[in-house]
Amino acid sequence: MLILSDFDGTITSADLTNRVWDAHLTYDWRQALLRPVAEGQLTPLELLQRGYADVGRSAAELLEELRPHAALRPGFEDLLALCARRGWVFHVISHGLPFYIREFLPPGTAFSCFDAVFDGRWRVTVPEAVRLGPGDDFKVRVIDQLKAAAGETATVYIGDGRLDYPAARCCDRVFAVRGSALDALCARDGVPRTPFDSFTEICAALDGGASIDDRAARDHR
Repeated sequence: MLILSDFDGTITSADLTNRVWDAHLTYDWRQALLRPVAEGQLTPLELLQRGYADVGRSAAELLEELRPHAALRPGFEDLLALCARRGWVFHVISHGLPFYIREFLPPGTAFSCFDAVFDGRWRVTVPEAVRLGPGDDFKVRVIDQLKAAAGETATVYIGDGRLDYPAARCCDRVFAVRGSALDALCARDGVPRTPFDSFTEICAALDGGASIDDRAARDHR
């Protein structure tokens, strides 16, 4: 089974890119960037490229700003331990940047995200390991590649945002941060999801048996 999780606002209680942009962008980025994304005029990659292009701080400087806000949601390490005990594959899939995801995840936690370099300004790109074609959703593409590599069929997605919705819809079970945009979108469209506040709740739900695997097997017959 594949357990897949967003990072910002899901594993961390705070969205760290939002923190960076609130501190360093001089315009109303929510209006200028999020609205075009919601209307399908910007892709997640273009969103990150445009937002970070105007952030003139290095990784080291940004990490110092982010550390006070980078606490992990309670129960996360319990979920990692559960996955290890049950032999499940855990992988973080994020539209964030590696300089802070690598810093704040427990060592050895697998993740996929956009690449970025800073040479006086941030330049955000798709990593070479992800084959992203025209119109492809980054997170869905990563999930497809992970499923192909691992031979897994049962998938769990954990997230909070609007940009998590395409990935959540292609998975067998969804956990959405309670009251989040993902929670609201699933409710609007009748997509089954389990709202949660802590990873302890997810551990309790997943450790109850093989119902997810059974449902996936039925769906693939």
